[in-house]
Amino acid sequence: MSEHVPVITVCVPTYNGREHLAECIASIRSQTLEDFEVVICDDQSLDGTLELARQLAEGDERFRFISNPRRLGLARNWNNCVNEARGEWIKFVFQDDTIAPSCLDTLLAACLRSGMQLGFCERDFLFEDCASGTLRDSFLCHKQRIHADYHAGPVITPEQAILIAANEPTRNLVGEPTVTLIRRSLFNEIGGFDEGLIQLCDAEFWCRVMINYGAAFVPESLAAFRVHAKAATTSNHRDRAFRSRVLDPLIIQHRIAFAPQFKPMRDSKVAGRSNHSLRMDCAFSAADAWRQARRTPSAATGDSSRGMLAEWNAAKSHCAGL
Repeated sequence: MSEHVPVITVCVPTYNGREHLAECIASIRSQTLEDFEVVICDDQSLDGTLELARQLAEGDERFRFISNPRRLGLARNWNNCVNEARGEWIKFVFQDDTIAPSCLDTLLAACLRSGMQLGFCERDFLFEDCASGTLRDSFLCHKQRIHADYHAGPVITPEQAILIAANEPTRNLVGEPTVTLIRRSLFNEIGGFDEGLIQLCDAEFWCRVMINYGAAFVPESLAAFRVHAKAATTSNHRDRAFRSRVLDPLIIQHRIAFAPQFKPMRDSKVAGRSNHSLRMDCAFSAADAWRQARRTPSAATGDSSRGMLAEWNAAKSHCAGL
């Protein structure tokens, strides 16, 4: 007999995440849709995350556990989860997050009904005490923007996505991966998460998908994203400010100006920007980033462990043409 292929693969990339893992796995196991598998790819955790995951899922044959032989890092581990998936659809759930019992059912129905290859929902936030007021405000503001931008209907066209991205190229059009459902074949067509980005790897991917294919939007909070001091977003802004706030946006700017997957963004009739102006803006941004890297002491930016020149060289080697 042939092996059963699940409808959805729930991908849980983990790294030192045992603190909230029980809530995460419990929310996955409570889904009303039952035809799914769970792939947990652990990126060399030192706190027993993978061992705890095995205990929490004991007896549930839908779970598979993968221990990466070496540290892959954030986006590479996300891609590793996708590579290990067998389902037709990919549902990310991060180790700190939870999803509502109807999340899989509702997102899948929205995608099938609309014919879209990407679906996403609204989300709530689980703010821990260490989350600053500024950080809280930024997340809540983003939630309001999502609702305002897509309130008109359940289907977002590529043209709508292009107009939003043209005004704010680095804006996250969707939110965190925990709110999404993605057809697995889409990764073959358009590529995976950009492993050269440390902060905007999800935002870049959503933009790449939506300007080409559009998306289905579910105006319900079917996921909860946890905001805390150990989260990648918080640590990147604290410890790798130059890379996350300057170089990640620059790489996206370069992709929009030159990469074939972003060709729709260079249609001036839709985006309102000429190819020449996009490339000139990218050149100016690159020159400014280079000047910052040369003249700013690392200690002044929070990048003391790496150095801004090292970060610049890493971004340049990843993004040919900078």
